[in-house]
Amino acid sequence: MKRVYSSLYLIRKDFMLTRKFMLLLVPYYILMGYVNAEAYTIFSMFPAVLLLINSCSIDMQHNNQRFLVSLPVPRQRLVLAKYLTLIPFSLFSLICTLLLYLLAMALGRIDAPLRWRELSMVTAAFPLLASFYLPLYYWLGQKGMQVVNFVFLMLIMLNFTALTNLTEKYPSLSEWILTGRMENVLLPVMGVLAYLIIIYGSYLLSLRLFVKKDI
Repeated sequence: MKRVYSSLYLIRKDFMLTRKFMLLLVPYYILMGYVNAEAYTIFSMFPAVLLLINSCSIDMQHNNQRFLVSLPVPRQRLVLAKYLTLIPFSLFSLICTLLLYLLAMALGRIDAPLRWRELSMVTAAFPLLASFYLPLYYWLGQKGMQVVNFVFLMLIMLNFTALTNLTEKYPSLSEWILTGRMENVLLPVMGVLAYLIIIYGSYLLSLRLFVKKDI
């Protein structure tokens, strides 16, 4: 039970660090999305990415890692909490996108049904991208993360292109997004397994880097 509570406090810490940023992010995101209301699924990953980068940047600026490792909490739990934070960040991003969609519907900017399958795919892509970002965060520290943050944001801006390429390469995926039907059941099973393996492998790599790191 203590492990659960300590992880929750660590997750709460990241939200406390970003709470002011969240208040600025919501109106900016809704305004930006309203201008491009038809492409609302493109922006569904954006709030979560900004929250992750912001929380990691604040940790570096205030050298929070040095304080955290001084606590009676194993480093394994610190890394695990950082990965678990991806879940509420994803939910926050999803809620922002749904608010954007409802606002655009109310104002007559959108009259099509919610593209929830496409939205769920883009939202689920955030932990996958974060699994490449976090090992770099634990490895580079403050030295090279500014460059990494810039590259990471550029990759996010290209996520819609990646989704388009995937749907062109895998017609069954495109059919699932449009109709909910999929002929090849093996493809999503393999995709989910690969998804979980990449995230878990990222966690193990981050843990290895952080355990060996001299802070």
